[in-house]
Amino acid sequence: MNTRDSNYQRMARNVKAVLHQYEPVWKEKPRVAKEVNTFDSAVEKMEPHAIGSLIVTKGFTDNKDAVALEMYTEAAAIARRVSIYALDTGDYGLHDQLRVSRGSLVNMGEETAYHKVEDIYNRVLPLVPSLADYDVDETKMTGLKTLMDSYKALTDKPRNLTLERKRHNQTIPEVRKEQRQSLYKLDSLMTMFAGTDFYKDYKNARIIIDRGGSPKKEEEKK
Repeated sequence: MNTRDSNYQRMARNVKAVLHQYEPVWKEKPRVAKEVNTFDSAVEKMEPHAIGSLIVTKGFTDNKDAVALEMYTEAAAIARRVSIYALDTGDYGLHDQLRVSRGSLVNMGEETAYHKVEDIYNRVLPLVPSLADYDVDETKMTGLKTLMDSYKALTDKPRNLTLERKRHNQTIPEVRKEQRQSLYKLDSLMTMFAGTDFYKDYKNARIIIDRGGSPKKEEEKK
């Protein structure tokens, strides 16, 4: 939700509050009552999108980077020790696949690095019964898998949140159009209360005030 949308929704909330305050004045006017209900629904419909449009992902990204570094460190340590096992057993192809460092993983890029860690895990896991002399056991492999799962969850979460925020932002114009259409009708219907405090308060509530606190006020153009 941009500043303009936020300002508009604040105005809509103010109008809703005034309408509810003066309900005894308009409730016996069927057409007004009908339009107030329509407008109320449009204001309430916007609220979850107003909140959803403010979803942030920074905290998840920071945590993901920390987990990634820990995952790279553990994967590289395991891989390098097992690469010596590969030399000892004459498996030079395995040795070449396991010669990685934390720095090389960092420089691969997130997706490639994760797949490399996954490859290391899958290559090493079946060999665990033979790796006691290289300080690689089930506990260390479970620890690496936990880091991999944590990293994957932290990678998926910001992506899902970003998509959710996008869906909310895409819905806002449609709901705001509903609010505008209802306000257009209410603005005309309110003239039957001209000269009353209700009418004055309604007109004041219809003024859109800049979010930055500027003294300049601009009533919505009709």
